[in-house]
Formats: sequence, structure tokens, C-alpha cells
Amino acid sequence: MFYLIGLVTGIISFFIGCIWYMPLFGKAWQHGMGFSDETVKSIFVPKRIIVAIISELIAALCTVGILYNLSAEIPLPVRAIMLIVVVTGHGVKLAIFDGKKAGVILINEGYKIVTILLFYIALALFGHHIVF
Repeated sequence: MFYLIGLVTGIISFFIGCIWYMPLFGKAWQHGMGFSDETVKSIFVPKRIIVAIISELIAALCTVGILYNLSAEIPLPVRAIMLIVVVTGHGVKLAIFDGKKAGVILINEGYKIVTILLFYIALALFGHHIVF
């Protein structure tokens, strides 16, 4: 069940990212990054998309594993908040040093928060069925 939750939430997370960075915040992200339409088209090519899907699935499995295996004495919602703080904290730090604008940082880190919450919800609903 653990692997199934990781794979399913990884796929859902990838599709949320497609919606997040296209119709929802695509133009704001593109403008904030200073990318032309041609640059965006050169980024979203099949080879890069395949690598992104694989990395998303690996990240999902690791996130589910962290949320599930962290000390049971710490409630699951607290574990999710801890993970959000660590992941977004590092993301904000790197983005600042990369010279990204505040709007781009909010878009990128907002997406991370949404996906971690997705993993949390999946574990909250189905985690008691996990057998390793």
C-alpha cells in the first residue's frame, strides 16, 4: 500500500504541477523568471518531462515514507508541517540566492505546500492500511 500511495500521489502531484504552472500561474511564473515563449517551449520537451515525472515519483515515495515513518509520537499533521517548513525553507533560501522575484518564490513554494498536503491527506485517509 505504501508504494501505491507514493506512486498515485506522485502522478497526481505531477498533474497538479502541470495545472499550477500552466493555466493557474504560468504567465506570472514565466514573467517572473524572465522567460520568453521560446524558452518555455525549449524547457518542456519530452526528455525533460520524463526526467521530471521520474523525479516526482521518487520524491513522492520519499515524502510518504518520511511522513509515515517519522516518530509515531508526533501527530501526522505536525509531521506534515515540519516537512513543509524544511522543504519550503530550503526552497526560499535557494531562490533568494538565485535572484528570483518574490512572486516566483511564492508560486514555486506554494506548489510544494500543495503537493505535501496531498501526500498528508493520502496518508491520513489510507495510511493505517500500510504494510511494509
